[in-house]
Amino acid sequence: MWHQLFNKWFGLSDEPCEACEILRDQLHKSEVERRELLQRLLDKDKPEPLVKETDAPVPIQPSYTPWRVRQQMLEAEDRQKAKLMRDRVQEIEKLEKEVGIK
Repeated sequence: MWHQLFNKWFGLSDEPCEACEILRDQLHKSEVERRELLQRLLDKDKPEPLVKETDAPVPIQPSYTPWRVRQQMLEAEDRQKAKLMRDRVQEIEKLEKEVGIK
């Protein structure tokens, strides 16, 4: 009521200016952010629900690998690499015969 009376006395318009609308919008955004932050701070002290792990437990592997096991692993890797190299050489020889290089 007072607002309307002042507007009438001083010849002010009821339509807010663009700057006032921008300020109201910014004020609203800051209030929303403040409420969200306050809610996060209040919820921080609440314990989070525990999540059950459905995966099967993984056995603990020793960090030390015995030399015999390591040696067998290295030999298996070497055999695999040698087989790949033999296969590549055979493929190269086959291609050379097709092209007629040798």
